[in-house]
Amino acid sequence: MTATRILLSALAGILILLAVMTGRTNAQASVDVAIVLAVDASTSVNREEFGLQLDGIAASLRHPRVIQAIRNGAVGAIAVALVEWSSPHQTWLAIPWTRVSDAASANRLADMISETPRLFADGGTAIGSAIRFSAGQFQALPFPAGRRVIDISGDGSNTHLPDVTAERDAAVMAGITINGLPVLSREEDIENYYRNRVIGGSNAFTEVAVDYESFPSAMLRKLLREIRSDSLVSVLEPD
Repeated sequence: MTATRILLSALAGILILLAVMTGRTNAQASVDVAIVLAVDASTSVNREEFGLQLDGIAASLRHPRVIQAIRNGAVGAIAVALVEWSSPHQTWLAIPWTRVSDAASANRLADMISETPRLFADGGTAIGSAIRFSAGQFQALPFPAGRRVIDISGDGSNTHLPDVTAERDAAVMAGITINGLPVLSREEDIENYYRNRVIGGSNAFTEVAVDYESFPSAMLRKLLREIRSDSLVSVLEPD
């Protein structure tokens, strides 16, 4: 066998090995991304505004573009958990990890989110605690995920310990990305606060809602970016 044939044979072997390894990786990753949706339930959010958050998430999950984005992933599935947060001791897992891979499973989860009760209504804005609690949910993730994301929405800056940036940095060190959806209707400069203190990790970003009425469209753009890991969604595509 000539040196050229030996080289070609070796290269073919390497390509086959890489293909097998890639196939195994895709088979093991049972979701493309796992997302904790952490929803503000503090005093500054009234009942109607809280409902707009949940309805906006539900509508986004039902949207054909979101379902198509899920299907277009390497695995074709995502995982979602819903957390409601307020003061440090007012944070709970409203919906545990749920796998979404098609319109039927997306609609089932959307129905669950629309019917989720509000457990808190009179607490502070403990974003650091919300990040810590949300990061802890990945320890119970029942299947491997290609990416892990915490999706924090809210209309105010942190009012309690633990420190926001410390919790953000700890989550990022654990391989978690934190994205933000600040609502601009309550606090001046909240967008920059989220950019500088809350978000972090690989490809982290904020998607702004001017008020709670615009929350659904902002959430749709945000979910598309997170599912597709595509920073151009909000710029190039309409609501």
